[in-house]
Amino acid sequence: MFVVNEDKTIECTRGDAGSFSVSASMGEASYLFQPNDVLRLTVCAKKDYSNIMLQKDVTVTEETTSVEISLDSDDTKFGGVINKPTEFWYTIELNPVGYCQTLVGHTKDGARVFTLYPEAVGQEG
Repeated sequence: MFVVNEDKTIECTRGDAGSFSVSASMGEASYLFQPNDVLRLTVCAKKDYSNIMLQKDVTVTEETTSVEISLDSDDTKFGGVINKPTEFWYTIELNPVGYCQTLVGHTKDGARVFTLYPEAVGQEG
């Protein structure tokens, strides 16, 4: 399972793959991402932005109004095996090196939450 909800919370079963689109606006106009823009997804331990669990960069290759961030099975296996849902915090930044702009992150309403659910772990074969 991999779901991005309307409130920008992400829910994922550990080890599952998924993707989502990121767009931005400048006033009422859509932001036009340029080639070589970088979007960085950072997932951190809850209440500890210094404890990074996953960091993934996506480089834009052509002008576009939205960028797809894809996570594969290995990406979502951060941390150890869990036996209950675990909440993390996440941010998405545009051009994290240089003139950085946070597109999704902590607001007056709180942190953006990435919930990881347990995966089935068994023996192969």
